[in-house]
Amino acid sequence: METIKVNNSVFLIPPSQPKLQANCAKEYGQFLLDCPPKLTILEAQAGGYLKGNKADFAIAISRPDRALTINENFTNEPFTELWVIPVTGGLKDQFKGPASMLLCFLMHRRSKDNFAGLYNHFAHRAFQQWCEEGMPGDPKEFCYQAIASVLKNYIFCAEFQKVEGTLGTYWFIQWSYRNPQSDFEHDALVAAEMIRTGAESGATVHWVTVATCNYKSPNLQSSLFSARIICNYNFI
Repeated sequence: METIKVNNSVFLIPPSQPKLQANCAKEYGQFLLDCPPKLTILEAQAGGYLKGNKADFAIAISRPDRALTINENFTNEPFTELWVIPVTGGLKDQFKGPASMLLCFLMHRRSKDNFAGLYNHFAHRAFQQWCEEGMPGDPKEFCYQAIASVLKNYIFCAEFQKVEGTLGTYWFIQWSYRNPQSDFEHDALVAAEMIRTGAESGATVHWVTVATCNYKSPNLQSSLFSARIICNYNFI
């Protein structure tokens, strides 16, 4: 079992890849962890797979969009991949005390677009700062450094929002960010940075296998970081 210890906090790198899902179907609107396929919401609840409709994360890695086929419902669709450490919500509460674990999940459609909207905000703010400081050096490098500091310093908040549309009810994840509010959340940010740095150096821990990395993504509007990562996904 691999762990990362930061001060009094401990973060688990699971021996096999956890299957975290954000189920946006009308009867769900919740996070599910390691849930077998095709369960009803009552069955998922009875099995302890439901992890609530809110969670706050320290983000270790955010990958840009890539087209994936998950099943017959999601064919060649763009997904955003996140590697996260939960610090609040049901995903965190499964561990007592200052402890959590690294999770990985995929977002698509409106949840993905909402998350990407934060990038637009950060990139716009960084470019404004570059202009105000006299346009020093390469604007891409300046913006990259400014945006990279966001992952080091902020907790990202995910909450399911309900939508009543012409095709019925569905959910999406609304994203926001905030300052860390406890020693544990500060420690989680440090652990996320350690994972990010380890990935950049080619470290390999269990399912976290990195072939090559290129964190300086040219498309700041679609990703904070770009990493070419080999993982064995089995999403249902």
